Amino acid sequence: MAYIGQPPVQEFTSVPTKDSFTGDGSTTTFDLANDVVRGAENALEVFVNNVRQEPGSGKAFTLGVDGSNNYRRITFTAAPASSAAIYVITNRQNLKELDPLKQNSKVTK
Repeated sequence: MAYIGQPPVQEFTSVPTKDSFTGDGSTTTFDLANDVVRGAENALEVFVNNVRQEPGSGKAFTLGVDGSNNYRRITFTAAPASSAAIYVITNRQNLKELDPLKQNSKVTK
């Protein structure tokens, strides 16, 4: 369909990743395979036995640095039960918008 004006904006995203763990009743910290942006607890979907956990201080979990000073450690306020299925989906949807009109424009005098 034809349209008048600037072409649609193009977006590029990366695929979300999934990390899986098993609770042992005493461990409260779990390290993800990939870095997460600092303060991006809401970009994580954390599930314990298929129940989504709420992020934040005083809630189910927080995000912090691991031993290498990378933001990839999840710390639960209480240890998940023994044999609890834990999985984390990291929504790494870093959108980068390209404006074709501005990038391809030429200045003429």
